Amino acid sequence: MKSELVVGIALVFSTVVAADATAQNKYASEAGWDIIVKDNMGPGCLITKANADGTQVQMGIDATGSLRGYMALYTKADASVASGEIRSVLFDVDGQKFSGEAKGQVIGGYRGAFVWVNNAEFIYDLAKKKAVTITPQGGNPIVVSLAGTDAAFKALRACQAAQ
Repeated sequence: MKSELVVGIALVFSTVVAADATAQNKYASEAGWDIIVKDNMGPGCLITKANADGTQVQMGIDATGSLRGYMALYTKADASVASGEIRSVLFDVDGQKFSGEAKGQVIGGYRGAFVWVNNAEFIYDLAKKKAVTITPQGGNPIVVSLAGTDAAFKALRACQAAQ
């Protein structure tokens, strides 16, 4: 069954970039994920994990208005996406399919894209899932393991409540 996930787009700077002037503070680490507070997100909190394959995954909460979530994937490899480029993306979360649009970003040697999710609970619900397969338009599927996200999202909720 294919559900439509309503998403928007915006530009966010990756936590891996030292040149990022946005105030970011490490809140905690849980199950291999770092929990970060980003002041320009409300402040909002995110979880991030650098993988052995050179990718970095981010999932978080923007609290600048009503809470909304986002997902991002960055790599140092050629991601074949230009900064500002809009791409249709399919997400498969343990067999449940969603679609949306992502905006490309190139910063500090990393390339990738991210997508806004209109429901913050969607992000929190990933805690009980095993994997998200992200398939960008014209690209190959990328499987993101959600191992450890249950503990990481508990810490994310505590981080968000502390802001």
